[in-house]
Amino acid sequence: MDRVEGLMQKLRLSEVERQGVRIGCKGNVQQGAAQPQAIGKLLSEKPALTEALKKSVGKIWCPLRGVTCKDLGENHFLFTFLQASGKRKALEEGPWMFDGEALVMEDFDVTKTLDEYDFSHIPIWIRVSNLPLGMLNKDTAETIGERVGEFEEVELGEDGMAKGDSADEGQT
Repeated sequence: MDRVEGLMQKLRLSEVERQGVRIGCKGNVQQGAAQPQAIGKLLSEKPALTEALKKSVGKIWCPLRGVTCKDLGENHFLFTFLQASGKRKALEEGPWMFDGEALVMEDFDVTKTLDEYDFSHIPIWIRVSNLPLGMLNKDTAETIGERVGEFEEVELGEDGMAKGDSADEGQT
């Protein structure tokens, strides 16, 4: 072991090696960016079966053509949508579950590493019942939404009041 450590200490980079390697967006990277894609993380201790995940969510997101799903390791997946509307559905119409576990989706960005994606936010709709009619508005929705998480939106009618028989307080 000491011999190996001694040899390792003698290693030196050449001038060319010190200059490093410049990489850019050529070929496959640019082509991949043109396709509708998203990154997903399954919040589970057990590894997911890629094919089962692809079939399950593909039927929902892209019912006519499906999705492709690439396993990126540690329950991270790259989804390519074979229908343009599938990406919007995957990113905006969650939350998603697979095999009883949450699947968090993020928009694919060719400039990010996997570690740079934030899978700590799951948008959910909450419904608050029995509010006084005068409080069925955006201000009330924002107050409640910020109390339980991060307020994103509320569905309002033309009169500025929340839609429905109770206030849908929006995504948090």
